[in-house]
Amino acid sequence: MAAASLLCSIVALTSAGCADAAPSIVGVWSASDGSVTKTITEDGQCSGMYYNGTEPLDIGGGMSCTLSDAETDGRYTLVVRQPPNQASYQVAFDSDDQMTVYTSGGTEIVTLTRQ
Repeated sequence: MAAASLLCSIVALTSAGCADAAPSIVGVWSASDGSVTKTITEDGQCSGMYYNGTEPLDIGGGMSCTLSDAETDGRYTLVVRQPPNQASYQVAFDSDDQMTVYTSGGTEIVTLTRQ
């Protein structure tokens, strides 16, 4: 197991990464719920990604998004911060350009499609 982990680390440093590396969330995303277009940049800054339960909420100010490196049960963890608010969501990738976002409890919030 340790050898496989080491090999994965070496490959990640020299190429695009290992098969179980998290997909990219960088881009401009349209939302199935009709809410504002969401943007996520390379440095983790984002807009329109904070949801209060299943409703979008933007109190103004900076927002950041961080996606976990590994998945659990087919979903990654997305942490969105817009101080003083912070929320964790589950994200399932339907394809490279489509992801479905769920509450931490598993309720579907929105499907996002990369533009």
